[in-house]
Amino acid sequence: MATTTRKTKQKSQSKYTRRRKLLFAAAFALCLYFVVSIASTQIENYKQRKTLQDLDEQIKNQQLENDELLRLASGETTEDYIERIAREKLGYAASDERIFVDEPGSKTENNEQVAGE
Repeated sequence: MATTTRKTKQKSQSKYTRRRKLLFAAAFALCLYFVVSIASTQIENYKQRKTLQDLDEQIKNQQLENDELLRLASGETTEDYIERIAREKLGYAASDERIFVDEPGSKTENNEQVAGE
């Protein structure tokens, strides 16, 4: 009779151990699935960001090309373009030209900035 109880206890412990191992394996597989899923999502996210950066760069290049084509279509010559850029962006002036700058806070007759004569 003692052997029967031992066999019964061993069987129930064996079932318990099997169930425990099965549960552990299932939990491990679930965790592994989540890790792989998150990693693949991050990789896809990186690829999409790279594609977006490339497209933004293409848009900027195309806008520059469009601006250049509009400038050429408007009849502006290269010399006119260079002069305009030198004045607007670089602050240059012609050698015989006088530039008057209205300092902030100073009073002028009509509060207009005089660019040249």
